[in-house]
Amino acid sequence: MNVLLFEDEKHTAQHLIRLLEKYDPRIKILEVIGSVKQGILWFRNNPMPDLIFQDILLNDGNCFEIFDEVKIEVPVIFTTAYNEYALKSFKVNSIDYIVKPYDYQDIKNALDKFKNFREIFLPPESELLKKIVFPEKPEIKKRFLIKLGDRFRSVKSEDIAWFIYDDGLTFAVTFENDRFAINYSIDQLSALLDPDTFFQTNRKYVVNIESIRNIHTWFNSRFKIEINPKPGEDIIVSRERAKDFKLWLDR
Repeated sequence: MNVLLFEDEKHTAQHLIRLLEKYDPRIKILEVIGSVKQGILWFRNNPMPDLIFQDILLNDGNCFEIFDEVKIEVPVIFTTAYNEYALKSFKVNSIDYIVKPYDYQDIKNALDKFKNFREIFLPPESELLKKIVFPEKPEIKKRFLIKLGDRFRSVKSEDIAWFIYDDGLTFAVTFENDRFAINYSIDQLSALLDPDTFFQTNRKYVVNIESIRNIHTWFNSRFKIEINPKPGEDIIVSRERAKDFKLWLDR
């Protein structure tokens, strides 16, 4: 089995290679690639591997830039220190998503899944493959049930200006500046809310487009946004999300 690795940290790449060899010594590592630019060039000059292990944040950008440039029709196992890209990964042939640090059992589970799906990926026109690669989107969450002491209140999603993860809890803040604790993580909210209306700016905030008042360029290719009601701190769009943020604003 020919495997292509995307990993910009040498130590992590060596660790992954050892785990793959432990699983099956016959696995052939075609190359270890650490950048978007190198990856695009490799795909344009080489036949497709059987499987790709794909780190998301490479040394010159986000790996999804590769998928924008190259049509990849083989299974991909994503390995990353962030769990916030999971939904996006399943639009590009992902069969598994492993969050670092990983161990042998994580790699074994992913490779076992690959073996089970391998026939499905050939041919790529398979209807079952399409269901795996392009899963149905979850239903958009339209309202939240809020518990207030011995009472309950239903709050429409469109009435919420932003969500914040703060000190181990997630809060929803309405345009009227009411603040409610909710039982969802920021990553879950990013997947459940209307993507035309809400955007996850970083690991702490999800904002409603109607709450944004000003956008400023910020150092390291980031953005600083001003929202209303004001949260009491700067909201920075992370470098990894800056490109998607601009596309979201320009829909």
